[in-house]
Amino acid sequence: MADKQYKQLGCLDVQPSGGCGFQVRAETEAELMQRVATHAKQCHKLDSIPPEMAAKGQAAVQTVIVKV
Repeated sequence: MADKQYKQLGCLDVQPSGGCGFQVRAETEAELMQRVATHAKQCHKLDSIPPEMAAKGQAAVQTVIVKV
C-alpha cells in the first residue's frame, strides 16, 4: 500500500453547530472547493458562498494521508 495526500473539508469544520455531516476529500484544493460549492448549492441552497464563510472554509482545509 502507498500513502497519498488529499485535501479534506467538512461542513462541521466551517459551521460546528450546523448539524451537516458532509465531508469531502480531493487531490487538489481547487477540486475540493468545487465539490464544496456543489454541496453548498444542492444541500444548503447557497447560490454562492459568502466571503466570510469561504475564508473560514479555506482556513479549515486539512491535508490528510490515506493508504491506497
